[in-house]
Amino acid sequence: MPKFKTIILILLLLSLFINAIDFKEIKLIEALDLETFRYGSIAYDKQKTIITYRDGKIITKLDNTLTVHNQKNELLTTIDLRKKPQVALYFRLTKALFSKNFDTLKDNFDIKKQNLTYHFMPKGDTAQVVEGIELLLKADGSVIYFIIDFRNRDSIKIETL
Repeated sequence: MPKFKTIILILLLLSLFINAIDFKEIKLIEALDLETFRYGSIAYDKQKTIITYRDGKIITKLDNTLTVHNQKNELLTTIDLRKKPQVALYFRLTKALFSKNFDTLKDNFDIKKQNLTYHFMPKGDTAQVVEGIELLLKADGSVIYFIIDFRNRDSIKIETL
């Protein structure tokens, strides 16, 4: 029976990663006048989001917990997202933008569509952290890129590969 459970678990994980989206992450840190680049892939289902970077770092969000592992699968850190609402918001945004599930964002953003470009204007508490978001889609509805601009003038651009 344990072999059967292992096979089921492997199949579930494989199905999650079959739908993985490869991306390039560009971060602009205004205060340091620094731009960084990373490559990775993101896979998500209803409950879990997994980001795997090419340098071996793996970030997993499950419920209100975020874990970071290195390439040897050693736990580097665990974050309680209830204590880090900005990090929780980033993961919620990323999943919603990639999945184009904008209903989950309507409480936090006014959304305007112009052709294949969406603009998200923050409202409420979100406006204290996020300046705005731009999302550009291909004609088939897949994501070309999205940019999240923060109030502190930092930004993150995610381009699909």
